[in-house]
Amino acid sequence: MTAYGSILRRLLDFTGSKLYAVADEVGYDVSYISKWCNKDLLPAPKTAHAVNGELGRYFAAGICRDGQEADFAAAFPEAGGERSLDQQITALLARSYEASAQHRTAAAPAGGGSELLIQHHEILGKLRDLQVPLTEGKGEVVCTIDLLTLLNGRDFGVLDHLFEEGEVHLHAALDMDRFQQDTDRNLGLLYQFISRHRESYVTLYEGSGLEREGFLAIRGGCAMMMGISRREELDALWTAEGASGAALFEKAKGRLRERPVLLSPATPEDMRRNGYRTDFYSRDQFRFFSPYGFEFLLPQSARDRLLQTAPPEAAGDLRNLFITWEEVFQKSHIEFWLLKSSALRYLESGELLFADILWKMSPKERLEHLDSVKERVLNNQDIRFVLLDDEALPSEHLPSLSAYVTPKKLFLKNPSAYLTGRGPKFYSVHGEGLIRAAGDFLGNWEKRPDCRIYDYRDVEEVESRYGGMMRRMLSVDET
Repeated sequence: MTAYGSILRRLLDFTGSKLYAVADEVGYDVSYISKWCNKDLLPAPKTAHAVNGELGRYFAAGICRDGQEADFAAAFPEAGGERSLDQQITALLARSYEASAQHRTAAAPAGGGSELLIQHHEILGKLRDLQVPLTEGKGEVVCTIDLLTLLNGRDFGVLDHLFEEGEVHLHAALDMDRFQQDTDRNLGLLYQFISRHRESYVTLYEGSGLEREGFLAIRGGCAMMMGISRREELDALWTAEGASGAALFEKAKGRLRERPVLLSPATPEDMRRNGYRTDFYSRDQFRFFSPYGFEFLLPQSARDRLLQTAPPEAAGDLRNLFITWEEVFQKSHIEFWLLKSSALRYLESGELLFADILWKMSPKERLEHLDSVKERVLNNQDIRFVLLDDEALPSEHLPSLSAYVTPKKLFLKNPSAYLTGRGPKFYSVHGEGLIRAAGDFLGNWEKRPDCRIYDYRDVEEVESRYGGMMRRMLSVDET
């Protein structure tokens, strides 16, 4: 036990204070107070002065309330008696903290390449210097710390650079108990993170119950154990390299493998295997969000050309998909979600991603596509278009992954992977809580003032306002 822990434990015992009461006073989780008393953990240097002041006032108030001033002087002669009681206790804690901090590094676990950091600037510097060793352009990071803690904590933005080079696979915990506290906000944070790091692979595991002092480990690099305060700031960082780091990496990955998978990267083959896509389209309520092109309701001419030019091994899948979609679009409840900018870009360029094929529609086919959309909407009054004005969104938060949502299934498609050849092409979502949250999220977005909804009743108005301009634009391109 450190000198600081010894003094704190003596004060707790003398005043008969409960750990949870002290935790409420200083704003830390009770587990931290216990570790200050019984183990080698100390308050973060930048908060230690305030913590010691709050403890001094708390213990002094209890001693005065119980009339124990004389007993305190006898039990703690090292405190001195020339100042007020709260100042004496604060100074006693401060002296013991300084003594413990001076010897802290020497108390770090033995072994080559091990290091213990408690100074905040040193911790952040260490995180900024982290690198992910790449093998053939690929690396791997394991994190048992709740991903939402990282995304919300102000200290962890320094880790973003880990995912900027190469195809890094992140295995991370997601605390679903915390996620459920604010599903709209937390789903937005997760989607933005995956969108921002489109070339990285992300697998999320149910992390409820994992302690917040978790592992961050890099294959072939160093592994870390982090102490995180109740305010989601870093308290301490222990790093290990070499054999110790490799062992911690395997331990951290093993802990996550024991947990249910919530989200995982997938290939086109994965999406076809075991009839996943077929099962997805067996529902009768759909929401499709498309930030790149518009692959749905294609005219017959475009479908014929797709079949003519598709690789032989893909032609059968395309035919099955055409038949499936034909049935779905005739009778199902469907919402097509589009960004205003991507809709305009598609009309201008004709570029889209149909299933797993990058495609470009000719101006004539785009005109036929508009007619096909109009016809389908008039024939199925349960089709709606939801148009988002992305000028109202922060530029760094612009969505980039397509989302395919039913009440029971959800998967994401990454157009960037088809365009660049880097990153996962799909994400399959397994957690029911995430799937429900996605449906609720879109439902709440409909209420935004920058969101416009169109259905069969608006066809005439849209045709009147925009039809002529779009047809002239595409006719000019055709010539």
